[in-house]
Amino acid sequence: MKFVSIELSKNNFGDDLNGWLWPKLFSGIHSNEEIYLLGIGTILLHDSPGLNKLLHSRKIVFGSGVRPSETYHLFKPDPLMEIKFLRGPLSAQVLDNKYEFITDAAYAMRQWNGFHNLKETKKEYEISVMPYFLSVDYFDWEAICRQLGYHYISPCSEKGVEFTLREIAASKLLITEAMHGAIAADILRVPWHRFILTTPYTEGELVSEFKWRDWLQSVNIQNPEITFIPFYRKTRVHNWIKKITAGSIATQYLFKPYVKRQILQELASSKKYYLSGENLLSEIDQRIQDQIANMYRQFIQP
Repeated sequence: MKFVSIELSKNNFGDDLNGWLWPKLFSGIHSNEEIYLLGIGTILLHDSPGLNKLLHSRKIVFGSGVRPSETYHLFKPDPLMEIKFLRGPLSAQVLDNKYEFITDAAYAMRQWNGFHNLKETKKEYEISVMPYFLSVDYFDWEAICRQLGYHYISPCSEKGVEFTLREIAASKLLITEAMHGAIAADILRVPWHRFILTTPYTEGELVSEFKWRDWLQSVNIQNPEITFIPFYRKTRVHNWIKKITAGSIATQYLFKPYVKRQILQELASSKKYYLSGENLLSEIDQRIQDQIANMYRQFIQP
């Protein structure tokens, strides 16, 4: 079986979880047939170039989410796609509630035999900050965190996924722009708080809010408090400057010092932190455990 992420991005912790997790859980499954496991990610999209490449291959959806677009309501599983479960209720609604949802597939890491030791990592940091991976190039996050007295966790998993997970586990609290930062924190029982900075521009507001709500509703966290930090990238002044300079000035940086001050001010203030309920988490564990067992029964014949 091949483990793939259709929206695989270079150095993105959320996408990199696939290559780290699935071989740990499904190493005992071998098939002469070419089968692709579509797991962690917002990858189910009508006319997706990545999915179209797999049109004639067998595919198993194991907790993926629907990716919104102007035509996402047209997404339909092809005959070679088997959906085990979806990320959340919004993804299920797009597919007329024909398939069950559990939650984000990353929660399957709780079934890994090394998970307990990971979860029990000694706490070293009072508060950690994890930006979205496309926010990294805009600011010196390590300097920002030093000024705040917080610990910086890179969303780019340069030192490996397990290193990043241990950094999260070693934190008492996590402030994160990256959704899979929040998801990993919830899995590891580290209370988290979301902030928004560049994602409405780098990822797109529709995609970002859909996938967050899809996941949050799956773990019954309703309307969490969010810290919104305006990222002054698209204004009339910026458009005017871009026009008169023939695009030679990187206008998204014109207010960079002001945005940095806003980041420091907002992230320094007190926050509300969130975790999913223990009873619901136990139910999620059992349902994912059942799905993993079903996979082995399906592909390993007695």
